[in-house]
Amino acid sequence: MSFTINNDLRLTGLSSGLDTDSIVEGLLLTYQSKLDNQCKKTTKFEWKSDAYREVNSLTKAFREEYMSVLSDSNMLSSSAYNILDVTMIDESSAVKITAGPSASACSMTIDNITQLAQEAIAQSIDAFTGETYSADTALKDLELANMMQFDVDDKISFSINGEEFTFSKETSIGAMMSEINSSDADVRMSFSSLTQGFTIKSKTTGSESSVEIVNMSGNAFSAVDSAIGIAEDTYTGQDAILSIEGIEVTRSSNTFNIDGIAYTLQDTTAEPVSFILTQDIDAAVDKIKSFVDGYNDLVEKLNDIIDEEVHRDFDVLTESQKKEMTDDEIEAWEQKAKSGLLSKDSFISSALTQLRSAFYTVVEGTGLSTYDIGLTAQAYSYDGQISLNETILRQAMEDDPETVLSLFTQRPAVGSTEVYGESGLVKRLSDTLINLTESISDMGIDSLKQRINNSEDREEELEDRLAIKEKYLWSKFTAMETALSSLNRLSTWLDTLFVE
Repeated sequence: MSFTINNDLRLTGLSSGLDTDSIVEGLLLTYQSKLDNQCKKTTKFEWKSDAYREVNSLTKAFREEYMSVLSDSNMLSSSAYNILDVTMIDESSAVKITAGPSASACSMTIDNITQLAQEAIAQSIDAFTGETYSADTALKDLELANMMQFDVDDKISFSINGEEFTFSKETSIGAMMSEINSSDADVRMSFSSLTQGFTIKSKTTGSESSVEIVNMSGNAFSAVDSAIGIAEDTYTGQDAILSIEGIEVTRSSNTFNIDGIAYTLQDTTAEPVSFILTQDIDAAVDKIKSFVDGYNDLVEKLNDIIDEEVHRDFDVLTESQKKEMTDDEIEAWEQKAKSGLLSKDSFISSALTQLRSAFYTVVEGTGLSTYDIGLTAQAYSYDGQISLNETILRQAMEDDPETVLSLFTQRPAVGSTEVYGESGLVKRLSDTLINLTESISDMGIDSLKQRINNSEDREEELEDRLAIKEKYLWSKFTAMETALSSLNRLSTWLDTLFVE
């Protein structure tokens, strides 16, 4: 940083003939040099802090891709390894089968589907007699087979599933249905142009679902001449009933899960429906290969960072130096100056060592390490990247898929003192990367932030000293110029005395 104060009282070398600006600048070089060096320190601290943030961004991106429940590539989930194909032996539109990660390879038969789950339904037919139905029509103007009747206050009242409603004759039919549908009655009311009637359905299915209507005033839902065409009563839903492998199954929904198999019932059928679940080894291997590629890419980048060359001849540029360079020259220079900011960084080096060891340590409870299923940490000359023997991995998944799953995803027991040993590979890697991020944030970036603040405070001190020194020097030179100017005027006056 170059610093110059404004001083309207400055007198340059008009009387002395001296280049006062250059002289003052030269006398301030020591002070300016100290200030420039301090500014360079601040900039380097800021660059290093930014470099640490880039490392955190790298590890965060990797964890979000392979260790987040929100990612389709989450390797902490059993779904990445236990991928099952569903083969329908008996083609049927009555049911849809999908296999979840907790399912196992098997063959199953649905003997029959005798009943689908249904919501509680109360409905009317031909209750509306008008030519065109409009939701904006007031209740008093609705053309109905049984005209709407109101109480002495021109209102109708009723309750649905214990929720009470009151509407005036000016309320539109659309507003009435909207209020019912958004209430805690847990039902949905609608109009059908096909049936020219109204329907009230529970929002849930099964025998426990119900639509309980009580008419209170007016005839909206009266037992005899209901204007809506639906009489007050309690309407109930029904459960789905089917038989699987000779066992009768009752469910309140047409979509349910048994032993990791998701069933979606779409119709009844008296015919058996058989299907087979087989493990998709190719899909699981492809996911593991993608994970290994992502891991190797991350390790390569981290190694590049700590092995980056330090160019000691390229220091931080001062503002005066930048003024003499083009933008491209500045960019090329700073690229060299920033190189090696995290060379041999202890946080990253330690994390890389821990990442490599994760592949060597046996996962307790399995008796195996990832080496036994084809994943090997390579020598340091390869930056600790992972090699994958697809043949060994594929054979391991065919022979013992549960063990392979444990090797990758096992979590330690609650309260365990052997957290690392009981953790699967992906858990170990995740914990190591989280620790790296926390160490960089807590001990790296936070420490640099304090050093940046201290350095900026030192800059202010040096700026103040420079300003004081500059002001002092200019005051002396100004005094000298003033004195010389006075002497020159005196000399000129004396010369006039000797002029004839």
